[in-house]
Amino acid sequence: MSKTYFDETHCAIGHPKSTFMQWMLTIDHKRIGIMYAAVMFVFFFVAVFTAFAMRIELFAPGGQYMDGDTFNQAFTLHGVIMIFLFIIPGIPAIFGNIVMPLMIGAKDVSFPRLNWFTFWLYIAGCCIALASLFIGEGVADTGWTFYAPYSMNTGTNVIMALVAAFVLGFASILTGLNFLVTIHRLRAPGMTFFKMPLFVWGIYATAWIQLLATPVVGITLVLAILEKYFGIGIFDPAKGGDPVLFQHLFWIYSHPAVYLMILPAFGIMSEIIPTFSRKEVFGYRTIALSSASIAGIGYLVWGHHLYTSGMSDVAKSVFSFLTFFVAIPTGVKFYDWVATMYQGKIVLSTPMIWALGTIITFAIGGITGITITMIGMDIHLQDTYYTV
Repeated sequence: MSKTYFDETHCAIGHPKSTFMQWMLTIDHKRIGIMYAAVMFVFFFVAVFTAFAMRIELFAPGGQYMDGDTFNQAFTLHGVIMIFLFIIPGIPAIFGNIVMPLMIGAKDVSFPRLNWFTFWLYIAGCCIALASLFIGEGVADTGWTFYAPYSMNTGTNVIMALVAAFVLGFASILTGLNFLVTIHRLRAPGMTFFKMPLFVWGIYATAWIQLLATPVVGITLVLAILEKYFGIGIFDPAKGGDPVLFQHLFWIYSHPAVYLMILPAFGIMSEIIPTFSRKEVFGYRTIALSSASIAGIGYLVWGHHLYTSGMSDVAKSVFSFLTFFVAIPTGVKFYDWVATMYQGKIVLSTPMIWALGTIITFAIGGITGITITMIGMDIHLQDTYYTV
């Protein structure tokens, strides 16, 4: 096992004197995680505000205070901020930075300066997203998916939103790379993979998704920008392109992105439940391997977003089967959590109450998700409030 040579006395680039600059130039993983948390919660409340604005608009039939274009812009703003700026990077960037190195016995992540650069790259993406509100033709109105051909033809400021998403994706790739190297190279002597905490397993599986899936959406966004600027004819059917290709490329990333959001949370659940059940976790290896399995199978199920796009019956059947199949490792986690609590001395403190609520919500979501995998039913539910 390699040793880390991070010098704790040099925790900031350039040894600044002021406290403010020490924070701005810090390469300490804990401080970077705290700064991620501060910035992300600011954008979280912005996204919550837009969500409230939309719900108030939908309070009664007919227009209240928004026209259709404004509502679409609010919907896009909410989706881009909540998904790209908060939910996807949230747990890995905050808890992954603060807790993960400590859990494996490392003094810091493998590349502290890259970690610092990644944070400021994330800030750059946030600034570009905010600038799109005030520069050009107005806020993008395409929705957070940027579906072609509308995103190619709308007069709103789609380009800056696409650039912001690309920059944020690049930051995600670098974070995943840093975490993978950290987990592989900086574990304490004697800590094998099956001795790692389950939260670290969640971060590990997430990092692979960040490294392998995010480049796909990055390339897709670049192609969309080139299509918008130069009309190269990849996605726009008026120029001989295929808009369904954009959907495939987008969801090849965006369905694994679902697991970017949930796998670290599963890792936290796997730490909370045994702690407050006063028992050793049941099925450690199965929980660990189920995280890796979910990450792997998650690459193969994007097609269930496209049942109404005109794909063949064979393709629909394959994607339906794979979607059912991914329920197996998620079911394993549910079973192991419940088995851990069985005959345990459960302490109903705040973390455990939240964990129990998460299990119930997860079960309801899994059961209702079965209907989405059924081709005949999904076609009728597509683009409804049941499955947006």
